[in-house]
Amino acid sequence: MRIALIIKAVAVLLMLGVIGGTVYLIKEYTGSVQDLPGAMMERQRMVEKKLKTKTEEGDTSGNEPGEKAFQRAKELLAEESLEQAEEKMKYIVSFYPSAECATECRRILGEINLDRLLDPDWLDGKKVVTVRPGDTFSRIIAQNKTTMDSLVHLSKLKRSDHLSLHPGDKLMVMPMEMRVVIDLRLNTLTIWKGGEFIKEYPLLEASYKSKAAIKRCEISLIRGARQGKLYLSHAEEYRGSSKVIILSDKSLAIRSFSSDSDGEKSLGFMLSHADMEELPLLLRPGNDVEIRN
Repeated sequence: MRIALIIKAVAVLLMLGVIGGTVYLIKEYTGSVQDLPGAMMERQRMVEKKLKTKTEEGDTSGNEPGEKAFQRAKELLAEESLEQAEEKMKYIVSFYPSAECATECRRILGEINLDRLLDPDWLDGKKVVTVRPGDTFSRIIAQNKTTMDSLVHLSKLKRSDHLSLHPGDKLMVMPMEMRVVIDLRLNTLTIWKGGEFIKEYPLLEASYKSKAAIKRCEISLIRGARQGKLYLSHAEEYRGSSKVIILSDKSLAIRSFSSDSDGEKSLGFMLSHADMEELPLLLRPGNDVEIRN
C-alpha cells in the first residue's frame, strides 16, 4: 500500500512538472498566456522567478545558464552547421530567456529568419502566381495576404503602378500570417508566426496611455509619411518616405523615431528608420497586435 502511495505521489509531481514546463514554453514561444487557468499562470510566474534567480546566480558565479550551449552554437556557426546552431539557440531562447546570451541568440535567429524570408530563392512559405487578365496589384495582394512592399522586393519589380502589370507575368508572393507582441516592460517589438519566433526589434520610445495589462488590436494600414502627408504603397512618393503602421486603434501607430508627429497623433511606438523599412516586408493589414504594459 505504501509503495502504491509513493508511486502516485511521484506521478503527481511529474505531472505538475510537465504542466509547469508546458506553460513556460507556451509563454516564451507564443508570447501569451491569456487563456490559461489562474493556477497555471501562478505556477508560470513561479517558474519565471526561479529562472531569474538562477540567471542572477549564474552571473555572479561565472556560470551563466545557457552559456555552454551558446558557446557551442557559436562553434557550429563557425563550422557552417547552421541548422544545429539554430537548434542550440532556440533551446537557449526557450529555456533561458532571461540569460544574457539569450539576447544575442534572439538577434542572430532574427537575422537568419529575415534573410530567409526576404530571399526570393528561399521558397519555403512562398509561391509563384501568374498574372491573369484583369488582375491588379491590389487584387493579387488581397488574395495572397501580402503587401506591396513584399511583392516588389520578392518579385524584383522596378515599378509598382498598375500599368506595369501584364497577363502572364510571374510574381513571387509570401502570405504574411504574422502577429506582433509589443512589450513595454522589455521595450521590444517581437514578430511571431504562430508559435515561431521571427525577429525582435528594440523600441526607441513609446507613448502609450492605456492602463490595461494587455491590449489587443490589429494592423489597419501601412503608409508612407512625407512632409505631413500619407502615401499609399503604390505611390511613387512611398518609396523614399518614412513608413508608418497605423493600428486599428487610430490613436496608435508604429513609426520611425524621426517621423514628424505631434499631439494625439504621436501616440504609439517608435523604432529606428532601418527597422521601419523592414517591418512592411513582414507585416500586413489584419495582423494581430498585442500590447503589454
